[in-house]
Amino acid sequence: MLSFPHMIKRYWGLAKNSSIQGCVSSGWLETSAYTFPWSLKGMRMIILLACIAVLCGLLYGYNEGVIAGAYEPIKAEFEFSAYWGGLLVASLSIGGLIGAYLSAYLSDRFGRRSTVIIAALFFITGAVLSSVAQDLFILTFARSLIGMGIGLSSMAGPQYVSEIAPRKIRGRMLGAFQFMISFGVLIGYLSNLITLDLGYSAEAINRWQFMFLLSAIPAAFLLFGIWSAPESPRWLVMAKRSAEAEAVFEKIEPTRSEAWVKGNVKRIEQDLAEVADQKGGWLDLINPRNRPITSFCVFTFLFQQLSGINAVILYAPELFGDLGFSEEASRLSATVGLGAALALAAAASLLLIDRVGRRPLMVYGLPACALSQFLIVGGFLMGDGIGTALSVSGLCLYVISYSLSMGPLPWVYMSEVFPNYLRAKGMVVAVTVNWVFTFLVVFGFPKLNQLFTITEIFLFFAICCCIGTVYAIRRAPETKGVSLEDIYELFHKGDSKTAERPVAGE
Repeated sequence: MLSFPHMIKRYWGLAKNSSIQGCVSSGWLETSAYTFPWSLKGMRMIILLACIAVLCGLLYGYNEGVIAGAYEPIKAEFEFSAYWGGLLVASLSIGGLIGAYLSAYLSDRFGRRSTVIIAALFFITGAVLSSVAQDLFILTFARSLIGMGIGLSSMAGPQYVSEIAPRKIRGRMLGAFQFMISFGVLIGYLSNLITLDLGYSAEAINRWQFMFLLSAIPAAFLLFGIWSAPESPRWLVMAKRSAEAEAVFEKIEPTRSEAWVKGNVKRIEQDLAEVADQKGGWLDLINPRNRPITSFCVFTFLFQQLSGINAVILYAPELFGDLGFSEEASRLSATVGLGAALALAAAASLLLIDRVGRRPLMVYGLPACALSQFLIVGGFLMGDGIGTALSVSGLCLYVISYSLSMGPLPWVYMSEVFPNYLRAKGMVVAVTVNWVFTFLVVFGFPKLNQLFTITEIFLFFAICCCIGTVYAIRRAPETKGVSLEDIYELFHKGDSKTAERPVAGE
């Protein structure tokens, strides 16, 4: 048996001889012709990119989750109808849809980085306006501005990261966006619980105003971070600024050779030249070349929303109330626990998405969501006692299964699969499904809860997850480790034209 010093010596020798292959196999490090993938300068750039993805997701999740606890204090102050209540909650989705469509124009015209800067300004403006709102109309308008920030950043943020991050960690970077959505939801839930002692109002600032104002802090950090970051090299090539694109690649991966940098830029130029006869208009998304990609992204987001996640996240306190949690503090505490399970599972997905791959997570995650929803239905049918425990267990299992699969995967796929010249518009079409169905669920769930029982609603969600499983088995590709310029081949394996396409960066 080897002693500890001998073990260290042995494995250090193996690491030197294999260029840290053990780390490479885990997906954390990327190597090809060099021993260590990133210098200190390159690592700083990777951290900056990660922070941008993290903050975009955090702002999305926080502003979505905070309304769960702010709703009752706002209702107590303004005494609005159910229609206005639904509109207040859904205003985030309305703004998100507008922001997503603005992003399609802004990110192609002015660049991905500039679009994220505009999103950060929307976040800050909306947060400050929410904190001083004195009537429901102003508050709804302010929430719409925040929604526009979410729409812009949820499009341009993943798009920017997917186009600039090294391919071996691209999935993890994009997964960080979804992880921080989940973590942001948890922070929103925690702010609801922590500020509970403030009561529904205070002399200086209302409880709900304070919760909304808090989101201005990460928005300011996002503005500072993206201001310091370079533009997407792929957008720079599209804008005929190839020399600047080469400089960005050198910053991101400074240990790469000059030949690799120039070859990567040339590969992007070739990819754009192949579609030079296409104008990159909306109709190009449904031509025979791109229709499989567009339909896959649309259906992926469709099944994400029909899994019922927004009904759980936004109305979690009400669901726990139906399960017998009568006190507001107990409902909010249970909601925080649910948010913690959501965030922890999302963190685990960061380790799995580039190691296990995208397809297995989708194929196994959807049936796990369906199973958990059947448990929720069974618990509600059984009633108090064991039934309550079963439903709570089902809710926890559901958010865990969702965070490991349908939480990050639609965002990752959407950011990867569209060709460079159509990525902005393609992402808009895909994310429109997200915002439309988010609006329908958020605005319609209270009314649906009156027309149907909670068991019937979750049974519908479970059936949708079963249908989604069949679709995933038939259609979901594996994009792990594949260059953005080569993902097209996964949707056209029988197309002879793809056989001669070189691999980017090789």
